[in-house]
Formats: sequence, C-alpha cells, structure tokens
Amino acid sequence: MNSIFARKDTSPAQPIQQLQRFRWVLIALELLASLIGYLLEYPIHSWSLLCFVIAVHCFTNISLKLWRGQQGSEQRFIAISILIDLFMITALLAMTGGASNGFVAILLLPVAVTAVLFSAIPSYLMAILAIGCYSLLLQVPLTTDVHAMHQHHSAEPAGTEPFSQHISQMWWAFSFSAFIVSWFISAQTQRIRSTSAQLNKLQQKQLQHEQILAVATYAANAAHDLATPLQNLVLLTDELTEQQQDAALATDLRQQLQLCQQIVQKLRSNAQQLRKGDVQSQPLYNAIEHSIQLWLVSRPEISMEQHFASDQSPLKVTDSISLAAALFNILDNAADASLANKEPRLSLTMQQKQGQLELQIRDYGPGLSEKELAQLGKKPQPSEQGLGLGQFLANVSIDSLGGTVERSNCTDGGVLTRIYFGNKAQ
Repeated sequence: MNSIFARKDTSPAQPIQQLQRFRWVLIALELLASLIGYLLEYPIHSWSLLCFVIAVHCFTNISLKLWRGQQGSEQRFIAISILIDLFMITALLAMTGGASNGFVAILLLPVAVTAVLFSAIPSYLMAILAIGCYSLLLQVPLTTDVHAMHQHHSAEPAGTEPFSQHISQMWWAFSFSAFIVSWFISAQTQRIRSTSAQLNKLQQKQLQHEQILAVATYAANAAHDLATPLQNLVLLTDELTEQQQDAALATDLRQQLQLCQQIVQKLRSNAQQLRKGDVQSQPLYNAIEHSIQLWLVSRPEISMEQHFASDQSPLKVTDSISLAAALFNILDNAADASLANKEPRLSLTMQQKQGQLELQIRDYGPGLSEKELAQLGKKPQPSEQGLGLGQFLANVSIDSLGGTVERSNCTDGGVLTRIYFGNKAQ
C-alpha cells in the first residue's frame, strides 16, 4: 500500500504545508457561509452544533503543525486529514439543508486535493467516498423553499415522479463530476510529476558531466604546470651525472623522473581526449579485462582471484578511457581497504551473457558503516582515506556509459562492489 500512496517529488513538510493552507481557506469559506446564513436567517438545525464542527475543523488543522511522524508516514497523515475534511463538510451540509444547499459542490474539493497529492487509486477511492456522502445528504429532508419551488414549476405534489427524477439526475451529475475530476487531475498531475522527475534527472546528469569536465580540465592544467619543474629536475640530474657525483643515485632519480613525465603526458593526453570527445568504442568485456591487467601491473603487492566468463555477445563501450579510470579508482580503494586490514588480496568475478555483463569486486577490508555505504559514490566527499571524490567520479563515469554501481557489505567482512552493464543496468 505504501507504493500506492508514495510520492517522490516533494519533501514530507511541503505537502503538509500546502494542505494546511488549503484547509484554512476551506475553513474561511465555512465561516463566511455560516455568517451569511446567520444574517439571512437561513434555517439551521443547530447553530451550536455547527459552531462545534467548525471549531473541531480548526483544531485538526492547527494540529498539522504538531506532526512529527516518521519518514514515509506523512502520506497517511495527509490522507486522514483529507478524510476529516470530507466528513466535516458533509456534517456542515447536513445541518444546512443537505443536498439542497447551494454549497454542496464543495464536496468535490477533497476529491481534487487527493488527486493532486496522491496517485490515481486513492483519488478514485476519495471520489467514491464523496459520492457516498452526497448520497447520505440526499436523505436529509429538503427545505420548505425547495419543496415550494418544485411544486411551483411542476404543478404537482412534492414527491411525485418528476421530482424523484430530478434527485436522480442530481446524483448522477455529482457522481460523473467526481470521477471526471479524479481522472483528469490525477492524469495531469502524474504527467507533471513524470516530466519533473525527468528534468531533475537530466539536470543531475548535466551537473555530473560538468564536474567531470572540470576535473579533466584541472588534470590537463596540472599536467601542464608539472611539465616545467619536471624538466628542470631532469636537467639537474644530468648535471649530477656529468659531475660523477653519486652517479647511481642520479641514474635512479632520472628513471623516476622519466616515469613521472610519462604519467603526466598520459594524464594530459587522456584529459584532452575526454574534453574533445575523441574516444573509440570497443568490446566492453575486452576493455574491462585489459584495464584490470594494467591495474595489476601497477599494484604488484595485491594478489587477485579471478573468475571471468563470456559468451562473446555484442556489448560495446563508447569510452574505454573513462571506464578504465573508473575501474582504477574502484580497484585502488578496494586494494587500500584490504591492505588496511592486512589482507593484500581481492576477488574478481566477471560474467557476460546474453548482452549483460556483471563485474563483482570483493575486498577483504573491515567494511563500511551503513551511513558510509549509503553516501559512498553519491556526491564528492574528499576524505583522508580517499573514498570520496574518486568513488563519485567512478560512479558518474560508469553511469554515463550506461552502467550502474551497487555496493554492499559482505557477511564475513569487506565490501562487495557490483557493476552492471546491459539490460540489468537499465
């Protein structure tokens, strides 16, 4: 039932505040109608009872501010409030002429509010309840003025067939109006919610892509800024070699600097390709396998248990560079977690079958808390452990390539990261 009443596009407080404002307007209309009825000496069954009903309505609306329910219970609270509105309006109409009261159409307001705040099924249920309340109001004896009006126009005694037909037509008109209001408002509201959700998703993706582009720009700028000091260090090591001062140390230093230059050059090249979009598609399985083998060369202290299988189904990746960078981030964090727990090993399982690929990366670290697991990869959260920014970029990169990332704690320790591509990721 929670899925029927759930609404994901607003915070818990927002619909309650909207409902409270609507109910104050409704109560104001009730007070205005009562005042007009009093001034015009409209026949009321009991003024004291009418004032009591309005006072209770005011109290229930004030109590909305005191709501401190649990997450997900606000929809039930709102539904109960709308039901109270329906019954209060029915009670007021019953004391002021029943269905002959000109304000009887106000019974459609709870139906309209339900259609706005909930899905179609609750709005139809509210329409049925409103029709039931209207049917009860038809049982209230009509006022003397109404009887006289029908006797005058029909020239027949009250209670004859034309008058009964008129009552039946009133009931059918109200029922038709209630269902039309429920259907139309629910359909339009659902369409607005769907469009809003799509726009929010597109905005989020656009923001993530802009962040990736910014990181690529920073990487290119960093590579450019590091090029000059690295070149100067190479010149200094050459001078040390020529002077025969600790030649072995100078040779080792030159090798490390050359390695740094290669890394910086690769970083600059990859960043430029990301910004230009100059990437080539290739089989996804091969790209992941190649990236894992490259990562193993860079982390020789980690042993890896691998179980790979593929049916060679056609599944390609459009940007192998972004994919490799994302996998490196995930594997580095998994390896660091295992090393922190003095378990220098990882377990990888990759299976491609019928256009779907699943990659499982299991580390042997201490695991994460539920809060850390929920936040990991959702937004940039730089930390000393390096679990924030890199994981966020990895998630965004894989998502942009059509995949999804899921993480969970293992029962015997460690974190299991699942990466899906294909139908599972949709």
